[in-house]
Amino acid sequence: MSAESAAGAPFLSATDVTYRYRGAAREALEGVSFQIAQGACFGLLGPNGAGKTTLFSLMTGALALQGGDIRVGGVSACSDLPKVRAMGALAPQDLAFYPGLTGRQNLSFFAGVYRMDAKTWRKQFDEAVAVGQLHALLDRRAETYSGGEKRRLNLAIALLNAPRILYLDEPTVGIDARSRRAIVDAIAGLKAQGVTIVYTSHYMEEVEQLCDALMVVDEGRIVAIGGKQELLQRYAPSALIVTLDEPARRDSLVALQPAWQDDLHLTVPIASATELPRVLNAMTAAGAKVATARYGAARLEQAYLAMIGAREAA
Repeated sequence: MSAESAAGAPFLSATDVTYRYRGAAREALEGVSFQIAQGACFGLLGPNGAGKTTLFSLMTGALALQGGDIRVGGVSACSDLPKVRAMGALAPQDLAFYPGLTGRQNLSFFAGVYRMDAKTWRKQFDEAVAVGQLHALLDRRAETYSGGEKRRLNLAIALLNAPRILYLDEPTVGIDARSRRAIVDAIAGLKAQGVTIVYTSHYMEEVEQLCDALMVVDEGRIVAIGGKQELLQRYAPSALIVTLDEPARRDSLVALQPAWQDDLHLTVPIASATELPRVLNAMTAAGAKVATARYGAARLEQAYLAMIGAREAA
């Protein structure tokens, strides 16, 4: 199976990737194959324990392949793992810097790890600081940073080697809305510059905003894969998401074929935005007091739950 955006030819391809940890009862990954287009943002989704972390470790070269192959920029991880590693960078979920050092010292240390010459270091330092919005923080110890500032430093460090492919593992977890927005905007900017991005997050609105293609894994296998719009259309048909001011008689709304979450929340299937006036007028005529109504929003969460549900029912 493959998922490519219109951005171009595949930059990363995985073929029949299989991996089992020593002593495990089953494979962490089994026969996983997919492609990521150059310059695309590829969403990797799945519940905890699905195999996402293992796949990240194999793509970045932190784990050696046991079965199958991963090619990045035309280079096989089986034959030239150091070159594959050099093309990418990971911003991990666990913060990967030294709290007792300042932001500047952390960036300088990791530039040394990359063995950058002075000219390259200065250019990449300036770009990483700009993306992370760290100018005012550089001479403070990282342990004094807020949660969002720490996440921005984590991202900046990952950008120091100018990666052609960037792996982002929950880059906005546990931070405030303003910091989340800053990081999401930074990622969108990197994508616009042509950086290929592999993105995993439990915040579906971020994934829906950023990603061109998606892959859902569970128990080490692919549950669904494809372009974002293709998967939304297949698993989450257009709907009107309604919140009521007070409970309404369900039998009075049966003609709209709603799906009720509880007495105040329901979803009404709707083919297009042109049907909105008819549906809202019908609800009002039936005595339903609508507090809010959202069309075309947060569909990915609905689709994701449908994909996982289909896997569990199989």
